[in-house]
Amino acid sequence: MHLNTPNSSASALSFSKLALALALSSILVGCNGHSSDNDNASDDDHTGHDNDDTHIESAGRLAILNSADNSVNFISLDDQQNLGSFTLGSAGARLHASPEYRYVLAAERDANRVSIFDSGLYTEDHGDHLHDYEVAPSDTGLQLNGAGPTHFSVHEEYGVVFNDAGDGVISSISVLSDELITAKSTFPSLELSNSMHGVAKLIEDKLFVTYRDTSITDTTLPAEVERYSFDGTHFTLDTRYNTQCPLLHGAASNEEHLIYGCGDGILSIDLHDADYTATHYSNPSSFAEGDRIGSVYAHHEVGEMIGTVGYPHRSLFRLSPEAEQPIQALELPDGDLSVTQGFNQDGDKFYSLSPDGQLHFYNTADWTLSSSLQVIDALTDDSTTPVIVTSQADGHLYLLEPDRQRVLIIDSEAESLKGAIALDFAASTLVWLGLSAEHGHDEHEHE
Repeated sequence: MHLNTPNSSASALSFSKLALALALSSILVGCNGHSSDNDNASDDDHTGHDNDDTHIESAGRLAILNSADNSVNFISLDDQQNLGSFTLGSAGARLHASPEYRYVLAAERDANRVSIFDSGLYTEDHGDHLHDYEVAPSDTGLQLNGAGPTHFSVHEEYGVVFNDAGDGVISSISVLSDELITAKSTFPSLELSNSMHGVAKLIEDKLFVTYRDTSITDTTLPAEVERYSFDGTHFTLDTRYNTQCPLLHGAASNEEHLIYGCGDGILSIDLHDADYTATHYSNPSSFAEGDRIGSVYAHHEVGEMIGTVGYPHRSLFRLSPEAEQPIQALELPDGDLSVTQGFNQDGDKFYSLSPDGQLHFYNTADWTLSSSLQVIDALTDDSTTPVIVTSQADGHLYLLEPDRQRVLIIDSEAESLKGAIALDFAASTLVWLGLSAEHGHDEHEHE
């Protein structure tokens, strides 16, 4: 097969000089006696202790999208105050957390851009010590431009935005990190050879990105995967896998494998194999016609992943390429389905919210059901689907119930409801931001 190697380029960040000056003045805080009103580390505490870590205890902040005025609102989880609101230029944005949870990325698909805001909670490495900062949220003034930004994935320090494009415009990807955002640096990018509803994963120095052949005209979903080498700036095509994954949708990775959902099964890439071998596993015979793995969830500490079948109510399946049965059902109590699901911070629990309002917790060591907690009323056909995000500070789950304009606080270790945050605006989605001990993003494909 002839390989058309895409050209690589570097997409420039667009921002105004005024916004840059304001952002720099508000977020670049040093150790030389300058601290904000909200900084828990005082000058006196810092003086004479340059070799000590300056640590801030904070539950973090929620960035919540107000669907009424298209604004991103930052809610402190320490005192539940609204710390700032920033209006977007378009409706229906998706919010994502940057790889180190400092920034919120507002993907405005219809406006062909990703706007970036600073949560104000971050850590700087000063060589001989680490210094936490707690300042006001701000608009960085940075915008990442691309046609139809849709999917965002994270692995370690890198995040990848996949721009679906279409209508004669070809897809592209852009790579970002907290370090690149903070430095207001150029984001490495790669232009592909066709448009598609695709996904890309940057794992160490290898980029795995979907490919849609021009002969496929009945769908925008890709059917193959390419692998590139990444030198920190540019991409070089290594191979296009011969192993097919028709109607590819959904991808996630852990320490061992990268798994894609296919129309007829899953495609697994062995991340420890020198050749990154790809293997296809077919759907089990129990799948009905039209059933397929459409979303994949993973945690870096957990060997098995979870795939979903169906939408908006989903069946759950354990994905384990090394098992005798690589795709096995994860049964919910009473035959329930799932409306939202994911891993907690440490990966020792997997949660699933069923339409009857119960939050089910599984122990990922053996996938036994640990408990079921009634957290909300049963959903109806008119209900807006709740959204759940995981804190990387204390393992709490934050469940946004849009219809009641509130956020529930759930302790995933105690498996108990801890309280609620009342909102005074129409919220549609949210992300957690703050000081994290390690990278622990739940990897999953959007619906």
